[in-house]
Amino acid sequence: MYIEVDSRAKRLLDTHSAAVFAKRNIGLEKESLRVAADGAISQQRHPPSLGSPLCNKSITTDFSEALIEMVTPPCKSAESVMAYLTGLHQFIASRLPDQEHLWNTSMPCILHGEQSIRIGQYGDSHNGQMKQAYRRGLGLRYGRRMQAIAGVHFNFSFDESIWPVWQELHGHQQKALFDMSQQDALRTEGYFHMTRNLMRIGWIVPYLFGASPAICQSFLGDDDHPTLKTFNGSTRYEPFGTSLRLGNIGYQYRDDKNLDLSVCHSNFECYMRDIIAHVSEVHPPYEKMGILDEVGRYQQLTANRLQIENEYYSSVRPKQIADAGEMAILALKKRGIRYLELRSVDVNLQHDEGVNLEQVAMLEMLMMFAFLADSPPLEVEEMRDNASNMTNVAHNGRKPGLQLIHAGKSVALDQWGLSIVDSLQAIAEQLDSESGGNLYERSLDQQRAKIQDSDKTPSAIVLAGIKERGSFFDYALDQSVTSHDNLLAATAESELASKLSFEVTESIEQLKALEAQCTGSFEDFLQDYYAQLPGHTMTRAVEA
Repeated sequence: MYIEVDSRAKRLLDTHSAAVFAKRNIGLEKESLRVAADGAISQQRHPPSLGSPLCNKSITTDFSEALIEMVTPPCKSAESVMAYLTGLHQFIASRLPDQEHLWNTSMPCILHGEQSIRIGQYGDSHNGQMKQAYRRGLGLRYGRRMQAIAGVHFNFSFDESIWPVWQELHGHQQKALFDMSQQDALRTEGYFHMTRNLMRIGWIVPYLFGASPAICQSFLGDDDHPTLKTFNGSTRYEPFGTSLRLGNIGYQYRDDKNLDLSVCHSNFECYMRDIIAHVSEVHPPYEKMGILDEVGRYQQLTANRLQIENEYYSSVRPKQIADAGEMAILALKKRGIRYLELRSVDVNLQHDEGVNLEQVAMLEMLMMFAFLADSPPLEVEEMRDNASNMTNVAHNGRKPGLQLIHAGKSVALDQWGLSIVDSLQAIAEQLDSESGGNLYERSLDQQRAKIQDSDKTPSAIVLAGIKERGSFFDYALDQSVTSHDNLLAATAESELASKLSFEVTESIEQLKALEAQCTGSFEDFLQDYYAQLPGHTMTRAVEA
């Protein structure tokens, strides 16, 4: 099915340096809820012992005070990124408040209503106020409950030297792209080529690594999702599900027929056009809600379809690093794509860090598959097929004989999956040859076994554990406590622990300096921020 991947991989390895993929960078961002001893979401503030969540580049929070996010720097290998993530876990576990631990799975359990999910606080600087107001907007628009779901983001980039090789492999004719340099434009088109392919095969991530086939009843309303099966009165599940987080129970936009948040993925220009339009244009129902709440606080940043570009949810996100005060969407338009963020990875409670080495290796190889495979423009019908495949696998991925849609035709999941895995064999052999190990071939063998026998998938293992233990809650709590104890018992790498300790102190000092330098009103700060975007419509708070 993927002959071109095989042939291009062989051409790459025959005609270019054997180390053509060697200069890649890998990063991980892993979210985990802090919970009390009884498994309920923590009501305590983000621990001061972990620094300022606004300024600490390694340990921050996502939506809520309780949702810790660990961020590794770009690393040169799967082994080094996993070592860093392990060190982050050990550091955090040793500094959590008494009786707290991390809930080491994607779906939360004991939520005492939406108000138990406390929105993250980031101090009094304008940047800090903006982060909190954005999160209030998310809660207002979509509800806080789904913001308690955790995931793992896999960040990936190639060295600049690879893009002329990509251009040669695909016979790509370079063209001008906005006001970018030729180098930025070539890199951007290469990464967007990969983005389209990752969306085409995105379903394989929840199949291979989905670990959320069940949820706690407390996450749902009494009448929510009646088609889910019930186990022991407290656990709801899909018998063949892989990742409810990525299905109809996970991150969902507001059910508003007047709100079209579709984004073109045919090419980078139309992608940017649609994202900028969503960030720029008012949505009347959001305008009716008002910018300020009843006590005069910002309850959303704007009344536009998206407050900022990050509100657009996608399983793959092209990224650029913004300068201080620069809108991220404009950084992307000006300098193009710098790296890709794969956002569809579940937290797997079978592993103390929520992810393991072989998984990282396979995610690397999927990036290489996306680099090598043909990538024609993604049109509307294929986008619908991709979304359908993702939802189908999330809810029914382990169903025998499951059919997906590929190139407009029905194809068996196992046939498609094996063709992807098999096409990566030459790449795995080369990567192992460079490192002197067998990680990549070992990972491919593991993924191939999961496709041939769905009982070997994480979702099947989790569901079996739940049924043996008695409930999602009991199983997740036991596994999370065990992981916490394992991390505390292991010997921490002292150099990394010292670095993280320094970042805690430094982040607190940076927050103080940022707040001391803050001048003018928050409203004027927002007006200036959004004024960067031509055509942006800003509803002033006083008019709301």
